[in-house]
Amino acid sequence: MEATESNQFLENACLPGTSGGHRVQFYKDDDVLVRSIAEHLATSILSGGAAVAIATPEHGRTIWRELGNFGIPAAIYTERCMVLDARDTLLRFMPDGVIDSDRFQGEMETMFFSAKAAAGPAAPLAAYGEMVAMLWADGKREAALQLEQLWNHFLKTHELNLLCGYPLHYFSDADDRALFSRICAEHSSVVPAESFLSEIREDGLGREIAELQQRAEALTREVAARKLAQEQLRSTQENLESVDRRTSGLRRLSLQILKLQDLERRRVARELHESVGQDFAGLKLTLELAKKYPQNPELWEHCDRLLEHCIHEVRTLSNLLHPPIIEDGGFMSAAEWYVDDFARRTGIKVRFEGSDNFRGQFSDGLKLVLFRVLQECLINVYRHAKSTSARVSATISERMLTLRVQDYGVGIPREKVQSFNRDGTGMGVGLTGVWERVHDLGGHCALISSAAGTTAVISVPLDLEDRHPA
Repeated sequence: MEATESNQFLENACLPGTSGGHRVQFYKDDDVLVRSIAEHLATSILSGGAAVAIATPEHGRTIWRELGNFGIPAAIYTERCMVLDARDTLLRFMPDGVIDSDRFQGEMETMFFSAKAAAGPAAPLAAYGEMVAMLWADGKREAALQLEQLWNHFLKTHELNLLCGYPLHYFSDADDRALFSRICAEHSSVVPAESFLSEIREDGLGREIAELQQRAEALTREVAARKLAQEQLRSTQENLESVDRRTSGLRRLSLQILKLQDLERRRVARELHESVGQDFAGLKLTLELAKKYPQNPELWEHCDRLLEHCIHEVRTLSNLLHPPIIEDGGFMSAAEWYVDDFARRTGIKVRFEGSDNFRGQFSDGLKLVLFRVLQECLINVYRHAKSTSARVSATISERMLTLRVQDYGVGIPREKVQSFNRDGTGMGVGLTGVWERVHDLGGHCALISSAAGTTAVISVPLDLEDRHPA
């Protein structure tokens, strides 16, 4: 670049702080900072002086590239501009993590005279320092303030135009306001972040704008933090409400299970007494008569019929409690048997659709849970749906078994269905037990209901280990 072009550049540059001193610039974008640093250093180089950048390696590389955009020949700025690593420079005068002021003075004088030697003792010198921002990022805020004060002491005896830079988000807490003011007070001029023009000449105005920016940054962060806290609180409250509903549902379930156990014992006892017990009593009387009249074949035939009926009733009762077919033939066979028996006992027409080709994928516990789920769903059809027919289907897709039990009855109120689908509450003990069993297997249970009937949809994975003892 020719001298006339250099002078023209300087006349048009209008750069803040070119008359010397200790300037601080706050920024939000790294690119804005790097351009400002390059302008600061280029002004000194184009004035025949030298420049020093004590920066991070990333900023150092971009500063070199940006200097080339000012029309300065590479040979000139590589000779007159020193770029030092900020971390290495810090370690030289604070090896133990504490600033040694004498070492700082010695290191900065070495840097100062080395830079001066490249341009001449009377030439201007501009420097950019990132060590204070690095200390601030490390949480060493008092050390950063101490370093700013050491720079001010150094500038009393050395002619140097110094620029410091801080990301504005370093001061995004409301408690940072006092520290921010102290940082500003250690500088002869303050340049606010790029949301305002950097050409502000009035130092008081620049300080005021920078402090307003810091308050805005802190307020923005506080608003975001409060919003996040409110969302977390709302989520926690929803979870607690869900836990309360589940806990209440489990308490009711426990009480109802105890009641059902008593009812089941009573039912089994009644079945044994009214069916099997009476048959055995009749068999005993018939045997006594057969002993008196051993030649009467009708008595022996009657004994055979009573005995066969007793065996049939005991087998039926045993199968309902725990069908052996579920272990020997698999879930599909047991389901088909139960559907046929249910239809025979209740008079409800039930159509079963399924396949037994997947027997090897069912653990014993899973088969038993699925069978109990099927039982409970069909019992609900019998007790509550007021339906004369039903449909049961069991399908497998992508290692998931989906069991559907559909009736064509009166349906279930919408609010109860929503509560059940959300967390298993709102229904009786039977369906609540189904929800708990299925979710314990890692599956999903849902009800679909309308005035045309209700469908229970149960999906469970087939590749889990058995977690339910038979």
